[in-house]
Amino acid sequence: MTQKRLIFISSALFVAGSAFLFWQNERELDPDRGKNWWVVSFASPQDPADLSFTIENHSDQEEFRYEIIAGKTVLTRDIFSVRRGETLTINPPLSAKTAERTTVTTSAGKEKKEIYR
Repeated sequence: MTQKRLIFISSALFVAGSAFLFWQNERELDPDRGKNWWVVSFASPQDPADLSFTIENHSDQEEFRYEIIAGKTVLTRDIFSVRRGETLTINPPLSAKTAERTTVTTSAGKEKKEIYR
């Protein structure tokens, strides 16, 4: 009887521990839970003329600004909103056809990120 009870208790502890670890892992994989970050990337990285870019927001910031600069000339700028947990693709009305390096600068609050073509 003691051996069966020991096996039962060990099995119950194993199941409870496993359930807790699965729950904890699922919580940590949630990109919005207790985290504050956002990323910017080109929507189609293979096309060198396409300046469309994507913002994935997992921060408390909702208002973003962007500028597209070729060399030292600002081609366009705009303000847009992305709520926490959302992804938005921006399709600017121009393309990177110049020989100069084209920079897309995105900022939210004091944080600023740049991608280049």
